[in-house]
Amino acid sequence: MASTGPWGAIPQAEGVIQGVENALEKFSSRDRQHTGEKSDSSITDTSSGDLKKGNGDQEVTKLARQITQNSVKTAGGGYPNPFLGTNDPALDPLSGQFRPETWMKTLMGLQSRDPERYPERIAGVSYKNLNVHGFGTLTDYQKTFGNAPLEVAGIFNRITGRGQTKIQILRDFEGLVKSGEMLVVLGRPGSGCSTLLKTIAGETHGFYIDEKSDINYQGIPMKTMHKDFRGECMYQAEVDVHFPQLTVGQTLNFAAQARAPRNRIPGVTRKQYAKHMTDVIMAVFGLSHTYHTKVGNDFVRGVSGGERKRVSIAEAALGGSPLQCWDNSTRGLDSATALEFVKTLRLSTSLSGATAAVAIYQASQSIYDIFDKVVVLYEGRQIYFGPIGAAKAYFVNLGFYCTERATTGDFLTSLTNSVERIVREGFEGRVPRTPDEFAVVWQKSEARSVLLQEIDQFEHEFPVGGENLTKFKHSRQAQQAKRQ
Repeated sequence: MASTGPWGAIPQAEGVIQGVENALEKFSSRDRQHTGEKSDSSITDTSSGDLKKGNGDQEVTKLARQITQNSVKTAGGGYPNPFLGTNDPALDPLSGQFRPETWMKTLMGLQSRDPERYPERIAGVSYKNLNVHGFGTLTDYQKTFGNAPLEVAGIFNRITGRGQTKIQILRDFEGLVKSGEMLVVLGRPGSGCSTLLKTIAGETHGFYIDEKSDINYQGIPMKTMHKDFRGECMYQAEVDVHFPQLTVGQTLNFAAQARAPRNRIPGVTRKQYAKHMTDVIMAVFGLSHTYHTKVGNDFVRGVSGGERKRVSIAEAALGGSPLQCWDNSTRGLDSATALEFVKTLRLSTSLSGATAAVAIYQASQSIYDIFDKVVVLYEGRQIYFGPIGAAKAYFVNLGFYCTERATTGDFLTSLTNSVERIVREGFEGRVPRTPDEFAVVWQKSEARSVLLQEIDQFEHEFPVGGENLTKFKHSRQAQQAKRQ
């Protein structure tokens, strides 16, 4: 959607922040009550609680999109323009008393005056029969000066296709992430988490998507999304790559100017927009004190590793993409900062309708509970996709044991390691053990049947090339410059 903020606020949704926070707190308390149940005999009760949580998540999303009358207004009944300066310290990112919730309420109030000027742009995603493969050699060698002539033969083989072996990376994947939802991708390194995110975002350099794979971006064909709307699918890589000689302020200011929309609030220039958005995003991610500090890298002294990671996150957030893929973006962050990052994503998806898929290798329980859905990967095979509350019960019912002090994320990831997973007594010869066995059990499960029904309903509601594609084009044109 056309956005003038880092989270692409929906114009029609005024002042919903407080309601979202209250609802999230209510359901988080409910989760903590269910998490406290430790005995195996409570599996059925936990499953029931998980269903309630799933309904609760829908209620939160619905609450986040309804119109309320809690927006910040001036004495004259209007909304102050934070881009042009204000006396309210809660709207000033440099005041030390800045409140992102108040700022977003004000911004949405300003945009709600003219819905035609700020059309909505959202994009969920569904995929079926998703298969991804690449090509490589069975053996390789360390290149030195002595064996350099062998590289000539290697180049010839790559051009002609000789000596190349097809390597299956992802096999028979299915999933659905609706607008406003968050998906956490769990799996050990090498299981295909990065490939799945790259496939969704269209970053397919080095591998190939099978022609029979079906990907629907809420009515937008895959080729159209990745060719005409590349900026609307964002992939944030695990490794931070910046211009080390630039300061943090220069880096983020350039990102803000590059994504400054044409349909800005009247009276706000591009430079004013970029400067204010830079200050806002730096205040949100705790980077204000690094404005004049170089970003740096392994050779150029600059900000710390954790701050550099936050710079990457802030730079991606300024893009305001409706479909976001984050590849282990919490690496290098402390637990509190990682939790705040995921909470910020939750606020973004709830208010703007954005869709977020996040790969996390070590997710705490607090982080895991913020998401809506989870997918578990095991060496390129999908062994579960569904609500976060039902994942634990699904595998416990298969015969696996979750220790008392293990988080749900760690338990799900441990199932893909033959050394770490624990089988319950009496299920020793009945549980799946290999990736293929896990995949077969998933293919026959009731949870997969429900997922396929939801995908069919989604495709019926948003047929490829339908009305939603026209709306998406209109929203993008409203944001782009006239010459684009």
